[in-house]
Amino acid sequence: MVDQHIIVAKIVAIVVLLLVTLIFCFIPYLLDRFYKWTQRPENNAREFKVVLCLLSFGGGVLIATTFIHMLPEVIDVVNALQDCRKLDPTPFGLPEVLLCAGFYLMYCIEETMKFVIRRRQQKKLREVITIKETGEDEETPKEPNWLRGLGIIVALSLHELFGGMAIGLEMSLSTVWFMTGAISVHKLVLAFCIGMEIMMAHTRWLLAVVYLLVFSIVTPIGVGIGIAVSESAAANEPSTVSGILQGLACGTLIYVVFFEIVAKKNAGVRVLLSSMVGFVLMFGLQIAIGEAKGKSHFTCP
Repeated sequence: MVDQHIIVAKIVAIVVLLLVTLIFCFIPYLLDRFYKWTQRPENNAREFKVVLCLLSFGGGVLIATTFIHMLPEVIDVVNALQDCRKLDPTPFGLPEVLLCAGFYLMYCIEETMKFVIRRRQQKKLREVITIKETGEDEETPKEPNWLRGLGIIVALSLHELFGGMAIGLEMSLSTVWFMTGAISVHKLVLAFCIGMEIMMAHTRWLLAVVYLLVFSIVTPIGVGIGIAVSESAAANEPSTVSGILQGLACGTLIYVVFFEIVAKKNAGVRVLLSSMVGFVLMFGLQIAIGEAKGKSHFTCP
């Protein structure tokens, strides 16, 4: 069983993540009252330099979190499982394979959504061509805003679900707060960007509220799932489910960093420095709270 103080910390993380994420999701709508972004020609919210710097800062935070904190922890769990004969030794790096599996899981989700959107657009285009041939109308269909927003929310919500699991699966008080801070820094910046993108797509207000509520609640749900999994494991004993989920979580974080942040058209010294500042910050926090550890803390039953 997990210590009650750790459970309380995870519950606090659930409440804080939910409320603060909701606030950041709707901040763009508040700012739009002053800056009138939606009255300008439609543009991608991530092209704003300030937003790019914030997002890259979150990307640096995730790079440090994934490679310096989460991946070593997954390796620790897998090694303990193999030492305790709960997993058979493999001729390959199992933790790294789990990371790649999480990466390709997110890749498949995004490509599936793109395929669905393309099929819908092709169908609309055929309908327009037919209408033009019959001379009934000559309006060109626009990309469905609700589908564009759905694709963004589905892809990123799965990532945030695993991010929440990473918090719920932690077994010490210091690492719960460490992971909550790491996930929060990225999610709050991402929440602002998602809110802005949905707003700039002129999504209907009711639908936008649904999207942003879903995005806000998935991380707390992930924390809850992680708590349930960690509660089912004996103290200091390695959990197979925990190791697999944390490995997948690593891969989803890597996908978001390199496909949603680094791969964007965001070249520039300020953006590079923002990412480096995020990385150094989380690296410093990890050292400050004593995350660097040598011998495994797991024991065999």
